[in-house]
Formats: sequence, C-alpha cells, structure tokens
Amino acid sequence: MINYFTLTEEYFKYLQKKTNGEILWNKNEKRPYGLIMEVGKIDFYVPFTHDLRINRFPFLKDASYQVPSEQLGYSTAGLDFQHAIPIVQSDTEAGFILANQSVFPDQKFFVKNKETEIVNKFSKYVRDYEKYISTPLKDKAKENLGFNPKIYTYSTLQYFHKELGIEASQQLKNTQEFTHKPTQQISKKHANHSVQITDKMKQQAKNTSILDYVKYYGIPVRKTSGSEYELVDQKNVKFDIRKNLFKDYNPSSDAGGDIIDFAKYIDGVNFPQAIQKIVMVDGSGSFDFSSVQSQPFVMPQIFEEGSRLNEVMVYLVNERKLESSTVKKVAESGLIKQTKNKEVAFIWSDGSEDVGITLQGTKPLDYRSDIKETGLGDFIKEFTWKVGIGTRGLEQPLETGKTETKALAEEAAQKFIKEQRLYKKQIWRNSTTGHGFNFRSGPTNLEVQGKMVFTEAAIDALSYFELKGHQFNKDTRVQYQSLEGLKDNILHKSMERYEKRYGRMPEEIILSVDNDEAGELFVKKVMSDKRIKEYQEKGGKVKRDKPSIRKDWNEQLQYVKSESRGHQQNKEVQRSTQL
Repeated sequence: MINYFTLTEEYFKYLQKKTNGEILWNKNEKRPYGLIMEVGKIDFYVPFTHDLRINRFPFLKDASYQVPSEQLGYSTAGLDFQHAIPIVQSDTEAGFILANQSVFPDQKFFVKNKETEIVNKFSKYVRDYEKYISTPLKDKAKENLGFNPKIYTYSTLQYFHKELGIEASQQLKNTQEFTHKPTQQISKKHANHSVQITDKMKQQAKNTSILDYVKYYGIPVRKTSGSEYELVDQKNVKFDIRKNLFKDYNPSSDAGGDIIDFAKYIDGVNFPQAIQKIVMVDGSGSFDFSSVQSQPFVMPQIFEEGSRLNEVMVYLVNERKLESSTVKKVAESGLIKQTKNKEVAFIWSDGSEDVGITLQGTKPLDYRSDIKETGLGDFIKEFTWKVGIGTRGLEQPLETGKTETKALAEEAAQKFIKEQRLYKKQIWRNSTTGHGFNFRSGPTNLEVQGKMVFTEAAIDALSYFELKGHQFNKDTRVQYQSLEGLKDNILHKSMERYEKRYGRMPEEIILSVDNDEAGELFVKKVMSDKRIKEYQEKGGKVKRDKPSIRKDWNEQLQYVKSESRGHQQNKEVQRSTQL
C-alpha cells in the first residue's frame, strides 16, 4: 500500500530554516503532504502541491509529476521534485505524520497506477541533479548537454549535499553564493572553465551500452527482434544490443556507428558534449565487447526433410502470383526452402557458400488486441489497450497505451496493427553483413556482358525476373540482388564481389527499388555516392527502373496477371528466359 505523510510542525519549521524558506513555493500554504520514495539507499520526501505552475513555466514538467484531481478541480496538481527532502534515519519518527486522509481518491488511484513511472522519473531527477552539480561547466555549456539550470540550481536538494554524500562543483557553489548574496560576483576563472576530454573518458564512453543510454535519458524505444531495438519516434533508427551499433535506415541518411555517433546524431551534440553525456549514464563503461565477436553464419536445422515445398508453393504461386516453374527452378538451385514452421527461406549465396537467410511467413500474423477499463469509476475514466501476436503475445505485448474512452482505445490498437507487417519477415541471426538473396540468369562464361538488378526484397527480384527478364539479350549475364530493404552497403559490396568473380564491373546496374518516396531518396543517395560516380566515369551505366502501375515489382506482377492477356504473356516470358 502507498502511504502519504505530512510534516510535523516542529520538523516543518526546521526545514523552513534549513532551506531559507524554500520548502514550499507558496509561503502561505499549509504544511504539505507527500510521498516517501527511495532512490538508491536514501529515502526522499516528495511533496504534493495544488499547482505545479507548469502552464506558466513549461520547463517545470521535467521537475515534477502531474497528478490532477477532478474532485478538487486542480488540473495542475502533482508531485514537486524541486522541493524534495532527503530523510535521515532520525527523522523517520519525529518528522512525519501519516496523512492518507489528505489525498483524494482520484489522486490515490492515479499514483497507484503510475507508481513505477513516478519513481523512475524522480530517480532520474535526483541522478541528473547529482551529475549537474558535479559538472564544472558554465550554465550555458550544461544546457548544451541537455540540462536546464532552472530546475537544478534552485532545488532544495542543494541544502542536503552532506546527507546525500555529494560535492558540488566550484562553478555551482559560486552560482549558489551569488543567488543568496547578490553583492558577490561569479569568479571569471571558474566561469570560463571547461571539462577536458581525457582518453579515459573516451574509452568509458565507447564502452557504454546504447540501451543504457536511451533508458537513462528517457528515449522511448521498442524491441523489434531478439537483439534489435528501434526508436519509437524515429522508427527508421535502429540499434543492435549485441553489436552496440546503430543505423538510420532512412534512405537519405548515412548516419550510423557506435554509442558516441548515436549520442551526437540523436541529441545533436558535438564530440566533447557526447562524451560528457555518455559518461553520466548509470553503468557507463561496462559494455563487454568480448561478447560481440562476429560469429560466422551457420545454416540452422529448421527445414522440412527432403524437398517438401507444399506451403511455399501455395504462398508464392497463389498469393504472390509467381510461376511455379520459377519457384521450382530456384528451389532446385538450393536458394528456396521450406521451414518446419511452413515459412519460405530465401537462402543468401556467395558462390557455392551459403551466407545468410531471409525468412518470409506464409500465413498472416495473428495480431490480437485487448482492452480493459482501468479507471476508477466516475473519478477517472481510463482504458488500457495492448496488442500482441497470438494469445500468448498479449502476455508480452508489442505495444500498450492508455486512452480516456474505449472507442479511442480500439482506434489506437487498430491503428497500431495496420502499421505492422502482414506477414512475418526475419533475417536469420549472424547472416553475413553486405549480403542478401541473389540469383543469376544467362550464361556463366566470363567474356559475356553483365548487368546487375537491385530490388528491395527477394520476391521483388523474382517478380522483376518474370516481368523483365525476357528483355535482356540471351547472351547477357544478369545478377538479381535483393537489398533486404534499402541497404546501400549490400549494393556496393555485391558490385565488389561481381568484379572479383568476373574480373570486371557489370556494364550496367539497374536500380529497381520501389516506386515510392523512400525508393526515390535511395536512388538519389546512390547516385551521389562517389563510388557510383567513379563507376560511371569508367563507362558504367546506371538505370532507374520502377514499377509503372504499382508500388513494388510483386504488386506489378500481380496486377499484370490479373489480366488474362498479361497471364498468357508472362508464360511466354518465362519460357524465353534461362534461370
């Protein structure tokens, strides 16, 4: 049970004196009531106030937690972190009186429902305060690191450094002295002081987990696979907790790298500022890179025995409208298999070696939603929704949220489901970077001309082959390569492998990515790359070929085959193209 306390009159007077009368914003307010929360090994008394002043001073939202009361008519009431008091053991009995009756039911319910979130936010405030006061920088420099001096400089915690076991930087001491003694001035020597970034700090920052960083700074993330997370507000930005690397998959961005690059990119800071922000993170410097040694791809034992392709054929032929002869031919080459879970496995090959797998589900994912009323009768109307895959998926949902009405909860859940993939799609762990699904048509001898076709997915590559393969000269070797999304490193690495295998670059590369904004941005990015410019200067051709009717090449293929003439035409195409 959560208990609420008020201060004894004697202890209140003592705190008023100790804090220069700053224990309350409103000096006319009676003794406050509040919560006792633990941070580390120290208990803190965090007072309620009927007005957090967040409408007039929005920055105070970072130093408080809003707990409104409809009964009282206080929309900006809540817990005031700036006036929290650390409790020493001797204060426990003498200083506090149980005051559960002082808190209205709707506020009690709100706090109970948000208890973990409140404790986490207050804990972060205390940690950030300790970091702030121990950092010997000017306020402006601290602002660049994400601190707001206004919520720390005037905190009542400044009167309890001894109890907290912390030491303020000389810069903050000067600031506090100036605050309470207007006749004194801040020393120029300390005002101009800046932190020197040492090699030890750089190493500590480099050995910090990106996951720890986003948790510490409250950056919302969502787990998307075993080791991959994405930023909720920037879904194109993903990071791998095993490799401790991030990448922005926006086609117009080249951003990616380690934790330092991540901090610079996400928070818009320079190198020294990024180092200082990272070393402030709890557990900084503890990431173990010995566990990140690159593991070679090992073909998993997940396939059906023999050459069974029943579900794969139904999905690729009936759903995706590929020719059965195309699927069988690629399967005979060992590039398509069926898993025991009835998924399509597109095998990545590098010559005779298998280097990765893309799994494609053949049945739509069973997204389910659950909505429950979690409010308190007429006091607070609240509905909690969650979405998962299958019944068990609701135990560890993909996403949850709260709304004021059931209709809004249903709308939010359905909106989330619509944004998700219809079918499972997964790259198998340790699949080799810079590779993807690929196959070749045409002659194999080294002397013939060669082309490379790049698509976003394996099914797009097969669809392009069926739609356009007959247009290539029969004496032309064509390499079809999936970019497994829009990964430009696969494009460049596959061109390098082509040159190594055949002794020269292909005469032409065809960018057959989707007909959408992301595809266009990717093409612009590739065309501006110096490696592609050098390729063109040496006589290489670059062509942009996009679907004319639909977004991607498989949708185009399905459209063509929906017409009886298109279906007959495609059979003729398939007969004339050697896979």
